Amino acid sequence: MTQSLGMRATSVAASAVFIGLAVFAAFSVTISLQTQGADSPFVIPVFQEAAPEAPPPIARPQAPPPTAPAQETDMAVADPPPQTETTTDVVFDFGPPVGPTEITNPRWLRRPQSLASYYPRRALARDISGLVVLDCLVDTNGALNCAVVAETPTNWGFGEAALRIAQDHRMVPAMRDGQAVQGRYRMRVPFELD
Repeated sequence: MTQSLGMRATSVAASAVFIGLAVFAAFSVTISLQTQGADSPFVIPVFQEAAPEAPPPIARPQAPPPTAPAQETDMAVADPPPQTETTTDVVFDFGPPVGPTEITNPRWLRRPQSLASYYPRRALARDISGLVVLDCLVDTNGALNCAVVAETPTNWGFGEAALRIAQDHRMVPAMRDGQAVQGRYRMRVPFELD
C-alpha cells in the first residue's frame, strides 16, 4: 500500500512538472512573437478568418390555425381532398461507364475448328448432350478468361470442356474512345450429338 501511494505521488508530481513546462513554453512563444518588430526576419504572418455568414433562415410552412369543431350531429365523414402526384425527373451523369464493356456481337479472330475433340468422353460414350453458359472477361488482346455460370447436366465434364473451348477463342477486344478496353461476354456452349 505504501509503495502504491509512493508511485501515485511520483506520477502526480511528474505530471505537474510536465504541465508546468508546457505552460511555460506556450507563454515564451507568445511573448517572443509579440516582442519581435516588423524588421525582424522571423515574422510569422497571422491571418484571421472572417466570421462565417449566418445561414439563411429556414422557411417552414405555417400550420393552419385550429378551427373549432363543427357542431353537427350527422356522423358523415368527408372525403379527403384529391392528391396530385408530382414527379421530377432527375438525371445523374456519372461520367464514362466503369468496369468492362458488355460485348453482344463479338467479331472472332480465332475459333476452334473441331469441337468434337472437346466433347467429354464419358458423356459421349453414353450419348448425353449438354449446355454450358460461361461468363467471360475479355482482355485488351482479345483473350477470354471465363467462369462457368450454368452447366446442364452437371458432373459430366461439360463445364471443363467449355472452359477449354473458350481458351482457344480470340476476339476483337471492346473499344472505348478508340482504345482497347476490357469487355464482358456471355458465351453459350452447346454440346450436341449428331
